[in-house]
Amino acid sequence: MTDEAKTPDDAMMAQLMLGPDSPLSQLISGFAPRPGQIEMAAAVSKALRQQVPLVVEAGTGTGKTLAYLAPAAASGLKVVVSTGTRTLQDQVQGKELPLLRQALAPDLTWAVLKGRTNYLCRRRYLGLAAQPDLSLPGLRGALSFLEDWLEETHGGDLDEVRGQGLRPSLAAEVSANSEQCLGGRCPMRQDCFLMEARRRAAEAQIVVVNHHLFLADLVLRAGGHGEALPRYQAVIFDEAHILPEVATQAFGVGISQQRLSILLRDLLREIPGKADAAQAAARVEAMGKGFFGKLHRLLGPGGRVTLSPAQLEALSPAGGELQEALDALAKSLPGNDETSEALAQRAQALALDLEAAAQPVAGHSVAWAEARGGASLHLSPVEVGPHLQEALYAFQSRLVFTSATLAATNDLEPFCRRMGLPTETRKKIVDSPFDPASQALLYVPRQMPDPGSGQFPGAVAQQVVQLLEHSRGRAFVLFTSHRNLEAVSRLLQGQLPYPMLVQGQAPRLELLQRFVQESPSVLLATASFWQGVDVPGAALSAVIVDKLPFAPPDDPLVAARCQRLEEEGKSGFAHLLVPEAILSLKQGLGRLLRTPTDRGLLAVLDVRLVSKGYGKRFLKALAPVPLTHDLAEVARFFAAEGEAEG
Repeated sequence: MTDEAKTPDDAMMAQLMLGPDSPLSQLISGFAPRPGQIEMAAAVSKALRQQVPLVVEAGTGTGKTLAYLAPAAASGLKVVVSTGTRTLQDQVQGKELPLLRQALAPDLTWAVLKGRTNYLCRRRYLGLAAQPDLSLPGLRGALSFLEDWLEETHGGDLDEVRGQGLRPSLAAEVSANSEQCLGGRCPMRQDCFLMEARRRAAEAQIVVVNHHLFLADLVLRAGGHGEALPRYQAVIFDEAHILPEVATQAFGVGISQQRLSILLRDLLREIPGKADAAQAAARVEAMGKGFFGKLHRLLGPGGRVTLSPAQLEALSPAGGELQEALDALAKSLPGNDETSEALAQRAQALALDLEAAAQPVAGHSVAWAEARGGASLHLSPVEVGPHLQEALYAFQSRLVFTSATLAATNDLEPFCRRMGLPTETRKKIVDSPFDPASQALLYVPRQMPDPGSGQFPGAVAQQVVQLLEHSRGRAFVLFTSHRNLEAVSRLLQGQLPYPMLVQGQAPRLELLQRFVQESPSVLLATASFWQGVDVPGAALSAVIVDKLPFAPPDDPLVAARCQRLEEEGKSGFAHLLVPEAILSLKQGLGRLLRTPTDRGLLAVLDVRLVSKGYGKRFLKALAPVPLTHDLAEVARFFAAEGEAEG
């Protein structure tokens, strides 16, 4: 920290709250002050006091959650804490905040606020109970189960009953998304769980949310459509490394077959018997089939593609017909009740989004389509910085962004540029107190087939078998593509003496629970699976990655960002693809080392890490983790683990 940052007030506050003589030392068994945590807390305190944005990369083991929560609690400000994952949200509200209240701030209040679809909607639940949709499997039992649960629940949070007889398809029927919710016009607003959660949030000093909800609130406010969060005085973003992608989703628009079908289903269910509306809905359905059918043909075998001006022009007639049908549907709905009015607004919103998605602005937004769960058309910003400047930074400067991985190579400026943060933003890197030189090992084979060759999956499977023999299972095997995941999982079937879990066999949370409960086990998944995963201890002792995790260069948003960099005279590969792949590997290493006693192997089965010039950037970022090409060294590493336990 610079001398300027070490103001007596902030440094003293950090010592008093987190130092050796703090009240926390009396409550936490084996408490030991962490210099990095105290340093970060002083920086957060100063940022909140001086109203200057702060970006902090705090290595695993820093204790960053308390490092920002303690000064937030002491500030007396209304603070929103936004997380990227439910795991961290649960940790903040269930562990750290109660600890702070007990030790430092007896009057501290907090509330957790989730998105609409996390709460049971009484209006939709009662509507479904009155007119059950018998095509929904398990409906009768679920309705009976929910009836009993409603007698007990205080918050109506569906997370309380997920996996207990409430399937995702049924949860969607008894909750309301942003379009289905009637808000202040709802006849049941006085008994609404969401409204009650918002009332609690309005009264609390600290409000815990996730990034999706926070950014949805920004979009609502920017568009003059109300707000999802209470007014706040400061925001702290944890797991800030995923903010750019979440913001890209939030500031984009999209129209999908699913969104259209949900509108039509809700319409027929909620206002049955309206002949004009039914006729208009039938026309929307017909025009929708025509539009999305044409979109499917444009997509071809690809799953996600950028739409060229010529392709958008080819879509235009079918899109225009669907827009007209949606407008006619909106006009056919009687405006004398809340439900009909809300359905008409949804139809109009779909028509407007359809029009917007087909009009990208070169260099600023990109139109793209994908065929996952039905075809969809999207418009996304190439850069989110300008949107955040207008919707957030112009009104709020008490902002803290933190994560264990924000900088590819000790430089936070690329993150600041991507987020469009103001020039006065302070930047800080707090190193992990762990010792990766002794706790971790990086393995790269001496020889492997080219990652694009047909021999690669077989060679990966062979390496995985050998590595798991030394790690005794306890591993994530992560793939950069579903194709390689499927190929290698087939080859490994029946070859491992450990339970083998494969992404897609069960919901993500269930797989993670089984991975720990059935340890030693092996989990095969795509690389994105490890986001937000926290498996401390020996249950996860190896992360094996098939290839360097480069983003697909033909992904619409990646291609648009690379093109923008090329226009600025920079290499898209060097300035975007390599740094983001480095961050992904650093996150993988961070999954392995969650405590000072954790040990783990990071294996990258891609020899480009050592054969290509850009590989030096990866190795520098992963230093001081020692590198080996020798399986005998891997065996010695895990043998040392056994000796330590003995």
